[in-house]
Amino acid sequence: MVTARLVMLAGALVALAMVRLPRPPTLCLLRGTTGIPCPFCGFTTAGVCLGHGDLAGALHASPFAVAACAGFVVLPFVRRSPLMRRWQELPHGGRQIGSLTAILTALVLSESWQLIRYGVI
Repeated sequence: MVTARLVMLAGALVALAMVRLPRPPTLCLLRGTTGIPCPFCGFTTAGVCLGHGDLAGALHASPFAVAACAGFVVLPFVRRSPLMRRWQELPHGGRQIGSLTAILTALVLSESWQLIRYGVI
């Protein structure tokens, strides 16, 4: 399961790195319209960097994208861990609040990174 996920992710990243298409300066509609990057800006660049084996470049483009790729591979381990069993024992409302807090924190951190990266702040 994990090996299959890793092979799929590696294949997708290498394929993305090999594609050479002319593209506009940005694919992000928010950044293209307002000049302000969104939390997902840098995902394509990070994917291309990972496909080339450039982890530092990928982290510079979007640590959020690198974390998402790592999470995709690690997810089967986490699902079987004692931590997940304890998570499932929490009340439904607690799991919802915890999930929402984690997602919002990741998005705020990613947006902050992109704003600094593009010199907005």
